[in-house]
Amino acid sequence: MAERARVAIVGGGIGGLAAAAFAARAGARVTLFERLSEAGGRARTRTERGFAFNMGPHALYSGGAAMAALRELGIEVAGRRPPTSGGLAYCDGKLSALPGGAVSLLSTSLLGPREKLELGRLLTRLPALDKRALVGTTLAAFLEAEVRSQRVRDVVLTVVRVTSYAHAPEAMDAAAALEQLALGLDPGVLYLDGGWRPMVESLEAAARAAGAEIRKGVCVERVVYSGAVQALELDGNERVPADAVVLALGPDEAAELVDGDAQPCLAAVRAACLPVRAACLDLGLAALPRPKQIFALGVERALYFSVHSATARELAPEGMHLLQLARYLAPDESPSREEVETELDAMLDVVQPGWRAHVLTRKVMRDLVVTHDVPQAARGGIAGRAPVAVDGVRGLFLAGDWVGPTGMLADASFASARAAGLAAAGAASVRAAA
Repeated sequence: MAERARVAIVGGGIGGLAAAAFAARAGARVTLFERLSEAGGRARTRTERGFAFNMGPHALYSGGAAMAALRELGIEVAGRRPPTSGGLAYCDGKLSALPGGAVSLLSTSLLGPREKLELGRLLTRLPALDKRALVGTTLAAFLEAEVRSQRVRDVVLTVVRVTSYAHAPEAMDAAAALEQLALGLDPGVLYLDGGWRPMVESLEAAARAAGAEIRKGVCVERVVYSGAVQALELDGNERVPADAVVLALGPDEAAELVDGDAQPCLAAVRAACLPVRAACLDLGLAALPRPKQIFALGVERALYFSVHSATARELAPEGMHLLQLARYLAPDESPSREEVETELDAMLDVVQPGWRAHVLTRKVMRDLVVTHDVPQAARGGIAGRAPVAVDGVRGLFLAGDWVGPTGMLADASFASARAAGLAAAGAASVRAAA
């Protein structure tokens, strides 16, 4: 009997685990290599004093490619949609209703009558807008042409930030931004019960159940190829033969594993990527001074506040509260830890006055890469991202939030992982049969 095709996956984040599951289900003999002792990558969940913190604020899009891939793998996630009403806008040190629906749009003090009318008209037009015609136009240029009021532009940018995490309107493709905005508004997002750890564990279990081997604590040194993939070299001089390889890594890590003819191609892709970054604050509180104020967004400042435990279960001990805050970073921003803490603490003082007396745990992440590439107008939006198949090397594929023509954030990771896993299994099968 012929030996099954050999597929190697490098990287045990959600993209690598999904690629392993899809490739193994397609009949390949799959081995996944993860350098850490724990799978999940940036989808890991940290537990501290009974609080389950994701690495920064996380939300899963109900109508996106990630949810579709999970269902295809037989994985059901438990979570809840955060309330769409009652959100607050934090502007000039004050709070007002965040205009997200008809009632809040009419009642908010953030906008004047003409501005409310202009925003209402824009939101009404959004579902029917031909977004394909906007590919190659920056979000800033779109708003400049379509919106007269600067405050209304600021409100739109605020909602785009929370749906995409991106704070780069001068670079971001308008079509991608508005598609993501529409996805965030309807059908919305889920905060997952227990954080993202249960989803990561389910992905790992699905990959193993399909026959994939998962090796943790193993460092891959390079991909060996000559026109086509031949093997992986691991630390300790171990060589693992492979008919196909999926690099489920960031662009820097992927480029470092490939030398020779393919290196300039990956280096060019890496250089073109524009990472989306954020500074984050995790808080565990024993009590919430203002229990009804659980969600707020900065308008003139790119800030985020949410009490995730008010929506999802198993995030905080009974009667306690898990809060996640963030400052979305522009491409040229690199604030100090002190600056981040001062700004986010000031927002907390307004949204939850008296919060300092209830702190049980606190952690700041000054500069977190949320996703490796914002869809850039100059590169044709989402379609301009790195392709799944690496040009010039048969059997070498990429997966990640910076790869492929589908979705953003975790949706891009899952969509590219599915495509890469199935393509790797097919390519490896052809080579094994030859």
